[in-house]
Amino acid sequence: MTHENFSVTNKRMPSKSKIFFWLCVAFVVGVVFASFVTFAPIVIWAFFVLGCVGVIYGVTSAKNESVRISEFIFLKPICYSLMVLVFVAGMFRFAQVSSVSHILPPDIVSKSISFEASIIDEPIRKPKSQQVVVASDNDAKILLIMRPYPEFQYGDILKISGTIEEPENFTDEFDYRAYLAKDDIFYLVRFPEVEKVGEGGANPIYQKLFLLKSKFSENLGRFLPEPHASFMAGLILGERKSMPQELLDQFAETGTTHIIALSGYNISIVADSFLKFLAWFSLPFSWSFVLATFGIVAFTILTGASASIVRAAIMGILVLVARKEGRLYHVRNALVFAGAVMIFQNPKILRFDVAFQLSFLATLGLIYVSPIIDGYMERMKYRAYDFFRVPRDERGFLRKQKKSFVREIFTATISAQVLVLPLLVYNFGRISIISPLSNLAVLIMIPATMLFGFLTAVSGFIFSPLAFVFSWVSWALLQYELSAIKFFANIPLASVSFSLSYGILLLPLYGIIGYWVFKKYRIIQKN
Repeated sequence: MTHENFSVTNKRMPSKSKIFFWLCVAFVVGVVFASFVTFAPIVIWAFFVLGCVGVIYGVTSAKNESVRISEFIFLKPICYSLMVLVFVAGMFRFAQVSSVSHILPPDIVSKSISFEASIIDEPIRKPKSQQVVVASDNDAKILLIMRPYPEFQYGDILKISGTIEEPENFTDEFDYRAYLAKDDIFYLVRFPEVEKVGEGGANPIYQKLFLLKSKFSENLGRFLPEPHASFMAGLILGERKSMPQELLDQFAETGTTHIIALSGYNISIVADSFLKFLAWFSLPFSWSFVLATFGIVAFTILTGASASIVRAAIMGILVLVARKEGRLYHVRNALVFAGAVMIFQNPKILRFDVAFQLSFLATLGLIYVSPIIDGYMERMKYRAYDFFRVPRDERGFLRKQKKSFVREIFTATISAQVLVLPLLVYNFGRISIISPLSNLAVLIMIPATMLFGFLTAVSGFIFSPLAFVFSWVSWALLQYELSAIKFFANIPLASVSFSLSYGILLLPLYGIIGYWVFKKYRIIQKN
């Protein structure tokens, strides 16, 4: 059979782009299977042998039919076999990471001991405690839950006296052990006696980044009162250490907690909103794209560039790229490739890191659901104009108008929440009924608030009087947002508890949502 005849037999995959997409998906699916099901090694090896046999069969058939070597990848038998092999690679990768851990000797667990260790990550500060991760002599990670003072810094060497324990799950709703294990933390010490005995072992780059973040946060506290300073630190840095509990409860009631949760859910919405905010002022799109991307990069550096923030920033930049491309379908491969790379780096995040899950789903929503919601909004506009008898031109079109910034924010908020809502309910057991309205009221001002908050802190390093000027604008914007959140939180039944106890229910829910998005999106692509 000639090469031309072979092409007509429909044994070829449509394109390299599609092959690449499905290979990335196969790797992710392999990690998913390994995350939830424990396979015997013989089963994994059986899949591997099956994939190898398929590749050999495909190559042999292609040679017999005189297909060029460069065309082998397009053959369905070879492509499907490669998907099986990549699927096995995902399973192997999860098993590899899960088996690599630095374990302490059993005779020191559950006993009171004294040891020295260095802080290997930025401490997490809370109103009533601080959490510090240290590394022992054999590099085992240990979480220290300590009193809020004295405060310790990244790179400090501590002398610790306390009882090393293995984490326990205190509720069925939250797998605390798995949450810590995704970062290779298998031990903790609660409220030990701690003494700083030195400094050293810190990465100088991260040390400077964390120091910059600390000074930045101090500047916000110098020029803004409370709770405005804490709210601004939450917006820009993701910190909540001095935020009153009453305010945190109001965020939960109104479905706006994501604003102060430093994740891709936050960054994606803010990045998309900031891009549209700049475009609304008729700034050339290329300039808006560059400024928004630079803002995300600066934001990432400012917040310490931890792995979770870098992942969130990548998701935010992908949203900007999708807007820049115009046809959002083209960003599909970039999105799935970014997700596959993140999962390869740490396969545990796929199942145990809710922030990553929300980041990815919010990004999918902004890329794929946004045009669907926008289409609904456009039809509602036409119906409203027909009701009020607004005249059209001879072709039946309304006079072209720029989309309002309010509409853009509303569309972005709803689009993100369509995909994250089932996961939020499953993990937190609460639905904010007024979330669309409260998010609309608050998110309109978030880009400007973050801009003036950033200017306030930066100018505090340079010229204090200028920082006071920026702080007045920042205070006014923050005051509006705090008032709006308080107003919506006081509405009766602003949120309701809703138990989605069984994770298996997420599969049919996302199946229904995915089918709806696929069906509607195909209609948009055809038009």
